[in-house]
Amino acid sequence: MSTPIPASMPATGSTIDHPAGNPAGAEAHHSLPTVWFDRPAGALQHELLEGRAEIIDARGDDPLEGIERAHGAIVGAAVRYDRDVYRRTPLLRVIARAGIGYDNLDLDDATEYGIAACNTPDGPTTSTAEHAVALIYAVTKGLKESAQRLRAGEGDYWARHGHLELHGSTLALLGLGRIGGRVAQTMSAGGMEIVAYDPYADEARFAELDARRAATPSEAVAEAQVVSVHAPLSEATRHLVNADLLAAMRDGVYVVNTSRGGLVDHDALLAALQEGKVRGAGLDVTEPEPLAGDHPLVNRDDVIVTPHVASATVAGRRRIFTHAVEEVMTALSGGRPANMLNPEAWPGRNA
Repeated sequence: MSTPIPASMPATGSTIDHPAGNPAGAEAHHSLPTVWFDRPAGALQHELLEGRAEIIDARGDDPLEGIERAHGAIVGAAVRYDRDVYRRTPLLRVIARAGIGYDNLDLDDATEYGIAACNTPDGPTTSTAEHAVALIYAVTKGLKESAQRLRAGEGDYWARHGHLELHGSTLALLGLGRIGGRVAQTMSAGGMEIVAYDPYADEARFAELDARRAATPSEAVAEAQVVSVHAPLSEATRHLVNADLLAAMRDGVYVVNTSRGGLVDHDALLAALQEGKVRGAGLDVTEPEPLAGDHPLVNRDDVIVTPHVASATVAGRRRIFTHAVEEVMTALSGGRPANMLNPEAWPGRNA
């Protein structure tokens, strides 16, 4: 599922009239631009930027340590980047979200400060979709429950299993973007019927994926044995999966979320699990992240929680950071990034 780009304030030239001053003059002292990472940079990041930029990163208690020196920034989802951050960054010209979701980037504020904001929409797709599929199989086959029963030596395993055969079952997708579409292709090949809700996807997209369009989220989930969430997080979609939507699902449904933790009301999900409305759940994203080890969802045998690692395969990580580096270096060399989220900001500080 895609969302319209929020309206942004227009940039007012190469710099904004605020205490940051002129970044172009300040950077003349550096032979190479400085790229900041919000986590310790490893061999991959150094390989991608060798000879192209100086690397600095945050390693201490301050998650923004060193960002005031950055010409470009490559960031995750943990910190909100808005004017409070941009006031600290007089040199910053481009910020790239290492992933698809950009709900933690305030695009209006970035535009006001003349900063190009980008994401890497093709980076996490394959690995995240595979993780969603893995969670679908794991929870519908009761893998955690069976392993726990074996560990406890309960016996009578075959008679007590009673989980779902996916072939011939229906999968509801809340979002039919890059990741949701790949999940649809994979599960359709496995014999599942696909129904989806995505008001931004056109008819050609549904036809391409052989998916039936639902007019509302409730219609999408009504008859599905499995519901998988692939929507972006916004004020409109926060707690999309809430008590009302769970009530609209069939009894014994399985719920999977690999998009954003805020899309699912955890209290409502926990209540539905306790009541038996939901038979099992697989979550790679939670609210907050990570969940504490003693959280009730973590300790249920019918729930699998992974700590937001769906995209973090070796190939996925390389693809994400390769794309993020290219977005940043394109902007720093004067070119317009391919995946710019706030085109109103261009050229901004890159003029």
